[in-house]
Amino acid sequence: MTKPFKTSLEKPEPDIILDFEESELELTDEFKAQIPELESDALQLEDVPSEASLKNRRKPKPKSIGRYKIISELGRGAMAYVYKAYDPEIDRFLAVKVLREELAQDQDYRKGFIHEAKLAGQLAHPGIVTIYDVGVADDKPYIAMELLDGLPLDELLKKHQKLPLKMVLSILVQLTRALHYAHSAGVVHRDIKPGNIICLADNKNVKITDFGIAQLNDSLASTGKSQEKVLGTPEYMAPEQILGKKLDARSDLYSLGTLIQTMLTGSPPFKADDFGDLFKQIIQNKPPEISELGIKVPDELQDLIRKLLQKSPEKRYQNAYELMQDIRELSNVMGAQAKEKSRTGFVSLKLRWTLTMAAIVAITMMIGLVIVYYQQYVSLRTMAMDYGYSTAKLIAFEVAEPLLLEDNIALETIILDLKKNQDIEYISIRNLNNQVLASTNLAEVGLPFSAKTFYEFKNRVKEENDIIIDHRDVNSEHQVFDVDTSIQFNNTKIGNIQLSISVDQLMQSVKTTLAIMVVLMFITLFAVFSMTLAFARQISHQSTKITLALERVRRGQFNRRLSVEKNDEFGRIATAFNLMSESLEHKLEKKAKVLKGNASQLKARKPGTQQIKNKVDDETVVLKKD
Repeated sequence: MTKPFKTSLEKPEPDIILDFEESELELTDEFKAQIPELESDALQLEDVPSEASLKNRRKPKPKSIGRYKIISELGRGAMAYVYKAYDPEIDRFLAVKVLREELAQDQDYRKGFIHEAKLAGQLAHPGIVTIYDVGVADDKPYIAMELLDGLPLDELLKKHQKLPLKMVLSILVQLTRALHYAHSAGVVHRDIKPGNIICLADNKNVKITDFGIAQLNDSLASTGKSQEKVLGTPEYMAPEQILGKKLDARSDLYSLGTLIQTMLTGSPPFKADDFGDLFKQIIQNKPPEISELGIKVPDELQDLIRKLLQKSPEKRYQNAYELMQDIRELSNVMGAQAKEKSRTGFVSLKLRWTLTMAAIVAITMMIGLVIVYYQQYVSLRTMAMDYGYSTAKLIAFEVAEPLLLEDNIALETIILDLKKNQDIEYISIRNLNNQVLASTNLAEVGLPFSAKTFYEFKNRVKEENDIIIDHRDVNSEHQVFDVDTSIQFNNTKIGNIQLSISVDQLMQSVKTTLAIMVVLMFITLFAVFSMTLAFARQISHQSTKITLALERVRRGQFNRRLSVEKNDEFGRIATAFNLMSESLEHKLEKKAKVLKGNASQLKARKPGTQQIKNKVDDETVVLKKD
């Protein structure tokens, strides 16, 4: 039996809490609908059974196994039957896994099964399926374990292909904690894959199954009892597992990296219809970057997966504790970003910079707005006075002859005609005796002219020679210019004319212009604020990425890579940093150990297929450096 891998973990498990609650698995309603009720425990199943096992499907289930009362069969795999059972002594339901008859007759396999099950039974962790009892009943070894209510991760992936980032991070945290605990106890799983991960129906937790079964295959293979060197799901095998080398905790971490990439992208890093091609890819090819597949994830997570999928075990995380440290860094980065966005009263440097730029632009535009508005107001006011003066002079010229002839009927006709002009609100014509001869106000005709009516709220704006212009506010919405000028005939004054002209349209145009300028100012401010904030965020984001990357390099971790998002100055910096990291990584790996192994006899299992042997072209395979 393979000697358990001893980790060097003496530090306590880090308390990793993701700020946005990744430590809890939150499934959507669509995911919840896929999780069966209490008695649907597909989690206890082995891989899809082979054709040999299909012949035994009609065998009746036993009534009991030891003290356990069998209720129903949950499923059967290549190695064992799984039953739902009841323990009358403790009054609880549980799952019982019984070794198949043909395997139970092999004494070495029986002993190995019981020994490895007892070893796995020593594990007591919330992220690992609990084993209650191990024994032999009716000459068949069995394992009694907790009955789980949930759905296997592979079933979840079949239905949804890819999982949300938040959900993947939650699963990563829980699996890392569980593996950290198991590896600290000297137990290595050797078959981390979606089928051995259970998403519980509480929508918060996941658990790992089949610790003992996975180790049994490797133990028997090392003694020559089993012909195959490896047994499991090939897409999740570490390169050293394919080469038949000794496995340790780092092999589980490689499989964990493959599992994480599968959840993010919908497929494992390497896949092929032919097992020989698949094994060659795993041993020799570089896994694709997640960013190259069009999926955006944090650079820290991409670095974490890249390190997990290193070909040589020496280049990976050496234990789960190191992995948890990087998960902590990832959670801190993402948590800081979330806090910065939600924190009340906090003003970041980029926001202060943006507000300063916006304030400068606002002040500048406000000054310009006042100047433009004032100049336009003065110009329109002058136009209104000129219009009133010219209109008054024109009317005075027309009424001069009728006034001289004292033709009041002609004067009234002219007044009635001018009254149709909407801009002219009032006209009165008076003689040299100040008597009103014609007016739009018929009540004052024949009476002395009184300017008091018009001048109560006057604001004189012009007075020279024979013209007086006053600005008058009738109300808050109505303004007029009162123009008083003489009526002359042959340069001789024969009377006066009083004219009131509305300037509402001119003032309205001033207000409209002001409103348009204010709207344009706010649009400009918004554009300046948005662009400056986006630019500041980009600088802050890129500087944070570069700072964290340089800090990783300072600690001697050269697997850090920066995503090249754009072909600009920051893209050039990211490219230069990546080249530097790759150069440093290759220089330090020149003395790295190169694995060699015989890959001519490999036996693997895919869900839904029999065990298949596959030969690769070359019996001796060298594990190439990344």
